[in-house]
Amino acid sequence: MSSLLEDKVYMVLSETAKRGVYPLHAYRYGLFRIPAELNDKKEIQGVIAALKQAFKIDEFADRIYVTSKWKETDVTSSKPQDWKEAELEITVEIVTGDVVDIIYQIKPLEYFPDAYWVKNYRSKADQNAKMIIDSIIRNTIIGEKWKQEWIKKQKISEQEAQKRLEGLTPLAKPLAVAKPAPPPAAKPVAQQPAATPQPQVQAAKPAPQQQQQVQKQVEKPAPQPQVQPQKPAPAPAPTAAPSSSAGGIDINFRSNRQIAEDHFGHHVWGPVNTPDLLGIHGTAVAVDFDICIADGACVEACPVNVFEWFATPGHPASEKKADPTRESECIFCMACEVVCPPVAIKVTQGVHPFA
Repeated sequence: MSSLLEDKVYMVLSETAKRGVYPLHAYRYGLFRIPAELNDKKEIQGVIAALKQAFKIDEFADRIYVTSKWKETDVTSSKPQDWKEAELEITVEIVTGDVVDIIYQIKPLEYFPDAYWVKNYRSKADQNAKMIIDSIIRNTIIGEKWKQEWIKKQKISEQEAQKRLEGLTPLAKPLAVAKPAPPPAAKPVAQQPAATPQPQVQAAKPAPQQQQQVQKQVEKPAPQPQVQPQKPAPAPAPTAAPSSSAGGIDINFRSNRQIAEDHFGHHVWGPVNTPDLLGIHGTAVAVDFDICIADGACVEACPVNVFEWFATPGHPASEKKADPTRESECIFCMACEVVCPPVAIKVTQGVHPFA
């Protein structure tokens, strides 16, 4: 998380208000969306239990507020009675639901009247907020669900997913991860009293002639039915784009597809059959229009406004798409690729938009 945001603080867009986030004047916001469902009460309580080890926790409705406090001191004066000390804090908000939104706000320094003398307050608050976010993702089920999303949709191993998670959360505090309680042990089955043994009755032996007839009947093999070979069914003709919605965007689209047309300064990789098949738009910043659901996460996350909405009436997934019209301005922060719920975006550094 902190490696994605680097030193940027993103301003909240108006579309974010649909999730109940309302920016305040003189406050700066950071917003990040993780494609992990968090609705189960036991899972939510597990997140709270893990974070309580290091942070102050508050709850309200579908939100968890995680607060970290730190002290600033000024001992530059030669007189100890003139030394200054102030306590500051930063709060990160977890919005639970079908996806997880993690939000933090940097309050103005005036909010802390005794800390007017603190230097570099905003950068320190930003660093503490990113530490909280990294700790949330690394030490709770939110990070585990994110890993499983990568393993399922990007076909990577558990070790690769763990390494990626650690790379995205370098500021995380080590906490004891709250694991789910083991299932209750099965109750022992009561032993039934042993049954009284019944005397065995020996069956009468068949007569020698009957025994020979029975042996002949058993030895005679039954006739085998003839099985007619079935003709293989003809393979169905392909009617859709290769390798898309099942596991996200085709990351090898430049090898598996051909350029069908150009659109607003970037290539479109086919097949294209409007309005049902729209292909992959862009090369350095590639968006699979056929699985884009127009949730807007990439538009909100991009710090340099690479994307613009493009109307696609009649398409089964959504009637507008995030079009990478300014992919040449991409700074390769990878935020859009990470936050996209259907994994419809592939960002490739070092590739020319018209490669």
